[in-house]
Amino acid sequence: MKKLNKKLILIAILHPLLYLQSCYINTTVVGKGGTTEFSRGKSYYLIGNRISEVDTKLYSDSLKNYTIDSRFNIEDYLLFFISAGIVSSRTVIVKK
Repeated sequence: MKKLNKKLILIAILHPLLYLQSCYINTTVVGKGGTTEFSRGKSYYLIGNRISEVDTKLYSDSLKNYTIDSRFNIEDYLLFFISAGIVSSRTVIVKK
């Protein structure tokens, strides 16, 4: 019985490591870039980023100089972990 409990504890500790992704930020600068937040939203991905749903309303055609920050933060990680990697999301911030 103790051996089984040790295995369950080990599995409970190691299981999240299978899905572990670091919190990261990808920044894309267009033109001179931007500093003031213009819009914020989420991009969703299914099945290892093979199917994506990107909110195009975040991006305005009228902007000439802007910065796009795409972040994988703790909320995105929790969605990824709970869905066992089937669904993932990224927070997108557009600055003008």
